[in-house]
Amino acid sequence: MHILVQHEVEDFDAWKKVYDDDTPARTEAGLEEIQLLRGYDNPNWVVILMSAKDISEVRAFVNSDHLAQAMKGAGVVGTPIFTELQ
Repeated sequence: MHILVQHEVEDFDAWKKVYDDDTPARTEAGLEEIQLLRGYDNPNWVVILMSAKDISEVRAFVNSDHLAQAMKGAGVVGTPIFTELQ
């Protein structure tokens, strides 16, 4: 299974540092980054494709206070879009 994450950030470089520092939490949730992309016309638009081991772990992580606080602290703008794929 895979999950596609899309959102805008205030500053890509600042967001990327927080994102990289949070790798252990994603690993613990069974997520592994496959590809990270930026928007062509808006480099602060982020799209991440990840592989996932267990949908219930992914859903728990996506809905966790930890992720909400990490995204807020990283400067995520608006509501992220999480799409589950198989």
